[in-house]
Amino acid sequence: MSLKTFACVAMLPLFAVAAQLPELRTEPIGGGSVFFVKNTASQPLTGYLIELVDYPGSSYSLWVDEITSEPVAAGAEKRIQVTNMTAGAVPDYMKIQAAIYADGSTAGVPEKVTQFIERRKAVLATTRELIGRIEKGAAKADLKQWADSLQPVGKVRPNSQPVINQAAARSLVIETATKLDTRSKDQVLGALRASEKALAASKPVLN
Repeated sequence: MSLKTFACVAMLPLFAVAAQLPELRTEPIGGGSVFFVKNTASQPLTGYLIELVDYPGSSYSLWVDEITSEPVAAGAEKRIQVTNMTAGAVPDYMKIQAAIYADGSTAGVPEKVTQFIERRKAVLATTRELIGRIEKGAAKADLKQWADSLQPVGKVRPNSQPVINQAAARSLVIETATKLDTRSKDQVLGALRASEKALAASKPVLN
């Protein structure tokens, strides 16, 4: 066996460990549910999708992107409280469908992984647009008007990429508009620029 072949074989277990789904535990609480997401991989967990899978008559999706905050460290567990009560009532139907790690490795349903990456691209584009608009003088009212325009029109598939992207963009615009109430323009722009930098440097690379 050549040294090159040996090196490739030796790296396989490390990649397999990194590219595995996190562990998920779901519990009911008063007025909602709690997710416990444990990163069992060797790389920090930067994004993941929690979904209600194959439960008749209901749907639920939670997209969690940690790239602009604090990734879940290897071996660490994160607690997420939500107001949705169905999740805690049917924990066996709650699944992590996609996961992205700091080194760019991924795990889960390929279609869902692709959706997550495309969603992250949409957030990056929206972040850059927000920076440009605020630099040009856009106020809270202007951002709210923009957010209102980011609504699906007509009959749409809830899990289609355009709807996923629009929902993420709208949420970011509304969040930024709200921050303008309590923070200065420079503070808001500083936070957006930090997010833009983190998103642009994230892996997999956002072309």
